[in-house]
Amino acid sequence: MTSSTNTRIIPLWRQRRYLLWLGSDTGSALGMSLQWFAVPLVALIVTNSPTQAGLITAIGQLGRVVCTMPGGILADSKDRRTLMILGGLLGAVGGVGLMITSLGGHLGFWSLLILHLLMSVRNGLFGSASDAALKDIVPESQLPGALAANQGRDAVISLAGGPLGGLLLSVSQAVTFGALALAHVVAATCAKSLPATAPLSLPAPDRRSSGKSKNGPLGALKESLAEGLSGLTWLLRRRDLRGVLMISTLLNLGINASITSVIFGLQQRGESAGIIGVVSASLGVGMLLGSLPAAALLKWLPTGVAVCVGLLFTAGAMSLMPFTTSVPWICALFGISIIGAPTINAGLGGYLMTAIPSALLGRATSASALLSMAAVPLAPLIAGFGYTAWGWSGLLLFCAGICVFATILAIANRPLRTLPQQQEWSRHAANFDV
Repeated sequence: MTSSTNTRIIPLWRQRRYLLWLGSDTGSALGMSLQWFAVPLVALIVTNSPTQAGLITAIGQLGRVVCTMPGGILADSKDRRTLMILGGLLGAVGGVGLMITSLGGHLGFWSLLILHLLMSVRNGLFGSASDAALKDIVPESQLPGALAANQGRDAVISLAGGPLGGLLLSVSQAVTFGALALAHVVAATCAKSLPATAPLSLPAPDRRSSGKSKNGPLGALKESLAEGLSGLTWLLRRRDLRGVLMISTLLNLGINASITSVIFGLQQRGESAGIIGVVSASLGVGMLLGSLPAAALLKWLPTGVAVCVGLLFTAGAMSLMPFTTSVPWICALFGISIIGAPTINAGLGGYLMTAIPSALLGRATSASALLSMAAVPLAPLIAGFGYTAWGWSGLLLFCAGICVFATILAIANRPLRTLPQQQEWSRHAANFDV
C-alpha cells in the first residue's frame, strides 16, 4: 500500500491559506456589491433621469469588460498575491474618492461617470488574479466544494449587500462610499497576509515574446494582444465550452437587465432605498437557499442536468415578473429565479477550472468572463431607455424573452446537456483537449 492511500485531505475551513484568500475575495466582493448597488441609485437621485443613470452604469460595465482580458494577462504573468493587494488598495482609493466628492457636494453626472468608470476598470484589471489564485491554493479534488462555498458566500453578500447599501444610503452617500473603501482595505490586508508566491511562468511561446520587442512599442502591443487572445482562442477551440459561453452571455444580459429594470422602476415610482435594498436582498435569499445543496447536487447529479434544471427555474420566474408590481411578489420571483445559480456557477466554473491548464488559467478565465459579460453593458441601457419607451410590463417581457431564449439554447446544446458528475470532469475534459 502506498503512502498516498493514507493521505488525509485537510478540510477547507482548517486551511489558513484558503481562509485568507476567502477573506480577501470576500472583501473585494462586498466592495463591488456596494458599488454596483449604490452608484445606479445615487445616479438616479442626483440626475433624476433613468437614461443618464443607465449611461453611467453601462459605461462602467463596459470599462470592466474591456479591461478583463488585460487583467487575465496580468494574472498569468505577475504574482497573483501582489495583484490582489494592489487591487484592494486601488479599490480603497476609489471609495475614498467617491466619499470626498460626496462630502464636497460635487456628485453629478460627470463626476459619478468618471469615478465609477475608474473603479470598474480596477475591477476588470484585478478581478482575475483572485479567481486564478484559487487553483493555486486549493487541491483539484476540493475545487467543487470551494466553488460551492464561494456561491454561499456570494449569497450572503447579495443578501446583506442590498439592505446594507439601503441602510447606509439612508444615512448618507458619503458613509456608503466610506464602507465601500473599508471593504477593499480588508481585501488588501488579507491578501498581504497570504504567503508570498513566485510569479507563475508563462508557456514557452509567451515567455519568448514577453521581453522587449524588437519591433518597438507596436510590436509589444501586438505581442500583448496575442497573449490575451491565446486564452480566448483556447476556449473557442473547445467544443465542450463554445456553446456554454454564448448561452452565458445571453443569460447574464437577461438577468442583469431584469434586475436593473426593477431597481429603476421602483425608484421612479418613489420607493425608498430601504425597500429597493430588501428587493435586492431577495436575490441573496435565493442564492443562499440554492447554495446549500449545490455541492451535493454536483456530486450526485450529472452537471448538465443540474444546470438545465436551474435555468428552467430562472426562465419561469422571469416570465412571471412582468405581470406583477407588488414588492412581495417581486421578491419571491427574484428568489426563485436565482435559486439555481449557485449550482450552475459552481458546476460550470468547476468544470472550466478543471479543464484549463494552470499556466493559461488567468487568460482563459478572463476570456470566459469577457464573453459572458460582453453584453452586460447593454443591460442598464435596456433598462434606462426601455423603461421610458415600454413601461414596466413591456420592458420586463423583453428581458424575460432573453432568459427564455438562453434556456432553450442550453437545453438544445448537447455538450452542455451531457456534462457528467464532478468525479468525471477531468476525464471528460480530456476528450476535448486542444
